[in-house]
Amino acid sequence: MLGIDITQILLHILNIVILFTGLYIILYSPVVKFMKKREDYYKEMDENASKKLTEAESLRTQYQEKLDSVDSEIISMKKEASSEITKMKINAEQDAKKKANKIIDDARREAEEQKKNIVVGAKDTIVKMVEEATGKIVISGDVSQAYDMFLDDAERSSNNG
Repeated sequence: MLGIDITQILLHILNIVILFTGLYIILYSPVVKFMKKREDYYKEMDENASKKLTEAESLRTQYQEKLDSVDSEIISMKKEASSEITKMKINAEQDAKKKANKIIDDARREAEEQKKNIVVGAKDTIVKMVEEATGKIVISGDVSQAYDMFLDDAERSSNNG
């Protein structure tokens, strides 16, 4: 017929089928397996990343809650410290007032004591002056002169003391 040999065509078809089968077994199957492994690996990495991202978000939320609670705790501690300082200040003021009152009372008692000592000393001085004047009156017998001497002695005592 036209010089076409059917056996040659069938042999070429058989060679092509063997070639495609060999190529499928040698190249296509390993490449598909490799691509499937690679796809699974990246899916697993994506899932792990999503899990870690979710965990990180929950941890961040927990830490934020803890920070908020710490802030409120700090505020309450500041309030407590402020009230403690106010109490300490009031106590210190009360103690200072008590000490000041004690010092004032002690000073008053000491002044009263000094006043009594001065009065006693003045009485003793007056008694001595009277005794001297009386002695001079008795010795001299002149009352007006003794009275003048008494007044002079009293004046000198008041000027000196």
